[in-house]
Amino acid sequence: MRKQIQRLATVFAAAALAVGPVAAENFRLTYKFTFKSVLEADITGELQVDGDTVVVSSIENARLDGIPGPSMTFVTSLADLVDGTGINKPVLTLSGLNNDISICSDKTCVVEFITFDGIRQFLGTPGIYTSASFGNTYSGGANAAEQYDPANYRLEPR
Repeated sequence: MRKQIQRLATVFAAAALAVGPVAAENFRLTYKFTFKSVLEADITGELQVDGDTVVVSSIENARLDGIPGPSMTFVTSLADLVDGTGINKPVLTLSGLNNDISICSDKTCVVEFITFDGIRQFLGTPGIYTSASFGNTYSGGANAAEQYDPANYRLEPR
């Protein structure tokens, strides 16, 4: 009897792994810049079987220090934005490691955007970048840009 229960548990565990990602879930993204501003957004995506990676499908209610930013309807990976291959999925992670996403007002991602460049490092160093039109000019340039710190990042189910 005990062996049958163990086999049944093994079958259920294997079936759970084979199912793949769960249905779309809602998350709250928070990033605290070193210059004390707080970026927040509501994220919709699918948590993958690794239990860490979220493939992002949309973002809503992006705001900086509680002030709403522009509508961000275009979601892509920074890798795809750079190389144009269309093979890289836009991802955020619960751990804060290996993020690769650009969230923009349109497909040019020039005027209004938020970018987390976690692992691919196209921009020289892992960073977080937001456009001035999003309302962020605290970092001394047209865009708020700073070296990304996973300790300042949170992605949590909501």
